[in-house]
Amino acid sequence: MQRLYSFILLLLLSLSSLHAQQDYIRPAFILASGNLKFVFPQMLKAFYDKYPNASVHIEYGSSGDLAKSILAGKSYDIFFSANRAYAQKVYKEHKSATKAKDYAQGLLILFVPPNLPLHKEGLNVLASKKIKYITIANKATAPYGVAAMQTLNNSKCCKTTLDKIRYSSDVATAIDNVIWQGDAGFLSKSALYMLPDDRKKEGIDWIEIDPKLYAPIMQAYVVSQEGLQNPNAQKFLNFINTDAGQKIFSDNGYKNIKPNQ
Repeated sequence: MQRLYSFILLLLLSLSSLHAQQDYIRPAFILASGNLKFVFPQMLKAFYDKYPNASVHIEYGSSGDLAKSILAGKSYDIFFSANRAYAQKVYKEHKSATKAKDYAQGLLILFVPPNLPLHKEGLNVLASKKIKYITIANKATAPYGVAAMQTLNNSKCCKTTLDKIRYSSDVATAIDNVIWQGDAGFLSKSALYMLPDDRKKEGIDWIEIDPKLYAPIMQAYVVSQEGLQNPNAQKFLNFINTDAGQKIFSDNGYKNIKPNQ
C-alpha cells in the first residue's frame, strides 16, 4: 500500500510539474532602435496596465547594429527599426517571418545651446562661433543620422558645418553631448520629451526640421518565427497598433500613421 501511495504522489508531482511548464510563457524579446528609448517606457506602462501578466524584455541600439546582430544569428521576437530599409533587409536575408511593416513616422529636430537666435536664423545658426560641435547619430547605422546629413546638404549648410560634426552611436546617446557638453544636435523629436523642462521652448531651444529637407523616416518592424508563436510578443505588437498605442507615439514626437497590414 505504501508503494502505491508513493507512486500516486510521484505521478501527481510529475503532472503538476508538466502543467506548470505548459503554463509558462517565455517573455517577448524585443530589439528596438535607440529613438524608442523615450517612448517605449510609456508604451510598456500602458501595455502592462492592460496585460498585467505579460512579460516583455527590450534591448536598444542603432538600427544598423541591431540588424547586423540578427543577420549574425541573434535571437529575437520583434525588431523595431528606425527605418524600413533595415527591417526589410532582415526579411530579405530570411531572418524574419514577416515583411517590414510601418508602425510610426519619425520627425527630426535641431536642438541648440542657450542664447542663440534660433528663432531668427533657423539652420543658419549652426554657423555661429558659439557652436563648437554638432552631434549627429552615426549615419552608417542610424537613420536619424542619415536624415540629419540630408538636411545639412539640402539646406546648403554642409560646407560651413562639416568640421563641427561629431557622431554618436545612435540618436539616443546624442542627448548626452547636447545636454552635458553644450553641443548643437540633430535628434528625433521623441527625444524632446526627455530633455529638461527649462530647455523645451520651441523656436528658442529647438526647431522641427522641414520634412522636405530629408527623406521620410518610416519606422518599421519585422517579426521572427518565434515571435509569431509567442503570445507576449503578439500582445505587445497588437497593442502598439491600437488607437491607444498610436496615440502614445503621436504624443511623443512621431507622426501618427495607419500601420500596414
